[in-house]
Amino acid sequence: MATDLSDVLPRIRAEHVDALAAGAVLLGSGGGGDVSVGRQLLHRLVRERPVELRPADELAPDTLVIHVCLVGGPDVISERLVDPDDLAVAAQAVVDHLGGQVGAVGVLEIGGLNGLIGVLAAARLAVPVVDGDLMGRAFPLIDQTTLAVDGQAITPMALVSPAGDIVLMTTGSARATQAILTSTAVAMGGAAAVALYPTSAATLARVGIHRSISACIALGTAYLDPRATDVRAMVGLLGGRLLFDGRVDEIRPRRGTELGSVTLADPVSGATARVDHRDEFLAVSCDGLTVAATPDVVVALDPSNRSPLRTDQVRLGQPLVLFSLPSLHPWPAEAAPIVGPARFGLDLEPTT
Repeated sequence: MATDLSDVLPRIRAEHVDALAAGAVLLGSGGGGDVSVGRQLLHRLVRERPVELRPADELAPDTLVIHVCLVGGPDVISERLVDPDDLAVAAQAVVDHLGGQVGAVGVLEIGGLNGLIGVLAAARLAVPVVDGDLMGRAFPLIDQTTLAVDGQAITPMALVSPAGDIVLMTTGSARATQAILTSTAVAMGGAAAVALYPTSAATLARVGIHRSISACIALGTAYLDPRATDVRAMVGLLGGRLLFDGRVDEIRPRRGTELGSVTLADPVSGATARVDHRDEFLAVSCDGLTVAATPDVVVALDPSNRSPLRTDQVRLGQPLVLFSLPSLHPWPAEAAPIVGPARFGLDLEPTT
């Protein structure tokens, strides 16, 4: 990525929010929900109280870090105002079970809306937010994290509904936790504030993804750079790799556990590209050859306004530019069954 992270921000202020939001959209890889839902609220909160940004290795090793997120249908979350108090209540429920106090908030996934949610919770709790995350992008499943790869537990986990209902899960396997998380969010009206993955700063310093909030802000700053007058210039500033430029020729919607796909065609050369997706874009094949695949980030851009599109915003006949961004984290080989294409049922040749 063509970004300089040597000047790490000590605090997140109002002037950083737009860049953070823009970077989170890109790292959403076509998913992660509507970032604008949290951007306006975060502007207001950090204007009143800037949030301290601390790398995990600069916190006391025994600092208790609670990760937070929102779960639920994107439409439901978009229709409701994000309430930072619900995030604070969820975090406190986990701490009440464990004992101690919240020393810092961790970001579960830097991609999409949840890239902002951790900062919102830290602002409400008046504690630092860790400059890092657990996914390096947006992923659909809560065990697709560096902590899970390391064998760390997701639980205890607390969910809080907009009505103030609290559900605490003290222990459980990753599969059971995901199922209970999903069903409980539905029972809570389709969305819930969640606190999970309680861990120490020392553990995050060892296995977390480092400085991903700073990286997200740097990425968003590059995206908003007025020098990026066309798509190719912008992709270059982002440190991305151009994959395909064409029009949407076919859309196969996602149905249940079956992945969706988008097929593009270049009317001049006759070349084609296929993008497989779940909630996020997962892989791109050009003329049958895999050119990008998860955990790398895939961005679908509308060239008319340079706007990144979510998977549900792609339309038939629409011009699209596809490019990839390098992962923020060098996932080890043993992580492939968790974050690689096979986790989503994709049998792909290695990327070119």
